[in-house]
Amino acid sequence: MPLNAAAAPVLSVRSGPVEARVVVEQTSILPGKTFTAGVILRMDPGWHVYWKNPGDSGLPTRVAWDAPPGFAAGPIQWPLPERIETQGLVTYGYSGQVLLLSAITPPAGLPAGRAVTLGAKVEWLACRVECTPGSAALGISLPVMASEPLPDRQWADSFRATRALIPGSAATARISVQADAARVTLRAQGIDVPAGARVGFYPAAAGVINDSAPQSVELSDTGLALRMNRPPDAQTLSALEGVLAISGQGSARGYELNAPVTPLQSRAGESAGAIARIAGFLLALGLAFVGGILLNLMPCVLPVVSLKVLSFVRQSEDGKGSGLRHGILFMAGVLASFWLIAAILVGLRAGGRLLGWGFQFQDPTVLIITTTLFFLIGLNLFGVFEIGSGFTRLGSRLVGRRGGAGSFFSGLLATAVATPCTAPFMGSALGYALTHPLPAAFGVFTALALGMSAPYVLLSAFPALVARLPKPGKWMETFKQIMGFPMIAAALWMIFVFSALAGSAAVIRVLAVLLLSGLGAWIWGRWGGAARPAASRIGAAVLALVLVLGSVAFAIAFVPVSPRFAAAGASPVVRTSTQAASSWESWSPEKVAQLRRLGTPVFIDFTAKWCLSCQVNERFTLDNPQVAGRFAERGVAALRADWTDRSDLIARALAGYGRASIPLYVYYRPGAEVPLLLPEILTPGIVLAALEQAR
Repeated sequence: MPLNAAAAPVLSVRSGPVEARVVVEQTSILPGKTFTAGVILRMDPGWHVYWKNPGDSGLPTRVAWDAPPGFAAGPIQWPLPERIETQGLVTYGYSGQVLLLSAITPPAGLPAGRAVTLGAKVEWLACRVECTPGSAALGISLPVMASEPLPDRQWADSFRATRALIPGSAATARISVQADAARVTLRAQGIDVPAGARVGFYPAAAGVINDSAPQSVELSDTGLALRMNRPPDAQTLSALEGVLAISGQGSARGYELNAPVTPLQSRAGESAGAIARIAGFLLALGLAFVGGILLNLMPCVLPVVSLKVLSFVRQSEDGKGSGLRHGILFMAGVLASFWLIAAILVGLRAGGRLLGWGFQFQDPTVLIITTTLFFLIGLNLFGVFEIGSGFTRLGSRLVGRRGGAGSFFSGLLATAVATPCTAPFMGSALGYALTHPLPAAFGVFTALALGMSAPYVLLSAFPALVARLPKPGKWMETFKQIMGFPMIAAALWMIFVFSALAGSAAVIRVLAVLLLSGLGAWIWGRWGGAARPAASRIGAAVLALVLVLGSVAFAIAFVPVSPRFAAAGASPVVRTSTQAASSWESWSPEKVAQLRRLGTPVFIDFTAKWCLSCQVNERFTLDNPQVAGRFAERGVAALRADWTDRSDLIARALAGYGRASIPLYVYYRPGAEVPLLLPEILTPGIVLAALEQAR
């Protein structure tokens, strides 16, 4: 029996236009001796899958090996990719067939005479003009023998041919690289280039060179010089990592490079570049601060704004000087939230994940927790339950004044509900933050936090402004209950977003969570008050926590996730919104390139179900009959890229426009290379004016 499998392993799986198969170079395993395994991907004619850096679009192929404990699997040994040009876009990948190899080392103490199962989870994106993701769970059973294993002759030629295409070391060559903001020049000596051979460079990471621009090579007696263009707004290049490929006369070979870069500019150019960088950073800070102020006017933040107004009214009971402390604590909560979001975004992007503003609402788990939180806050405002005196004493010890902890929590909550919205000026600032070094990113997020909290700090610092608000009285209880309805509305909106991710059938689980959480809140409010005996309070607290936390945990554990979300969390297949389904088509980079080549005007709506600003713009502007009629009159192709689920393809496209957030509205005029980027908040007049301007 295999050591780690109860069923026979699956050698081959076909998914769409791709067939995947797991293969091993030998027929058995010798304990302690490394062997080579691989995954063969066979593509239908016209289809291709992607290299570790897909280029202008696409997703890298992934192979995760699964073996019994003690086995060690090495990384993918990538053979040379092809340079694939599709309607103006250049990608790096494989067509026909590719074998992806990995070295597998079994433990030395592996007992002979039994069989082990070696598994492989493979995920890929296959593209022609359209794209479709695929995955396969493969496995192969191999006997463990005490003797030297024999080669598997069936796959010997495939392994030999693939090894010839795996780039080798360029340690004996003399490599030098010079680069500035516009170009990079690679010089190599000691590498043989046959007459008529083609020379090209494949960067290991996106954004290093302009993939779609031609590369020019010069050959001389002293070696070769390869010149490449850099993308607009490219970051400073400290090292050039990738593969130098030389192909021709039916053969190809590659060299792995990781060479330091020497700046290619004069001192005057360095000074001008430094001034431009400082000016860009200051502009990003200014845009972020103004965008943070305007974020308070977005529909996402309005429920918390109403709560904050109520807290300002209560401040008049605290005495002179207490208001500023509340404002500062609120600002501290906003700052803490923004810094946490910045740390997560920067960290995940450094690890290769392409995420943007509001990324957490692409996770059904976060939506379940947030929906429950909003619902419980609404019940608290309705008076179903009250926060006990223990929490008040804890807040007093933390801040020294009554209600200080509430101000800090209000700042945290305000940021949490603000992330699905993007205010004017925020898009450019966020795009700058997520494409620049860590200090610049945290500077921009700090400016956003200060801008968002500035109005509250201003009100707190000047009691005369607060004094203009109505005096505390019985009306406050009515006002507080009224404010519960926006929180319940926010919970309903989260359920709408959740249904788009996990499907309508899963919504019943979230509704069950709200039912049980509401029961727990009622039990706490009925038997957990300060006037109740200790036994009553403890019992009510335990039962309430079991109902709330238990129902949330159950929903998280068993909620089905949409197939698009489950496919490595990065499926680029985009769907058309149900709104205006007859006129809006699904977006893809290939479709945009094709329409532009035909001279068709293109309007792109980057949207998501969790982006409330997007939904408002679609309902009142993009679906406006006058706008739709003008689109039809001008022959505008309307494309909608839905970022409700995580999609590296959409994230990469946003980064190409210098953005990391939605909504984003892009309009390509016929024949124009540079698109128009419309504001985050749309009106029919803005869209119609953009169409006129484009003429």
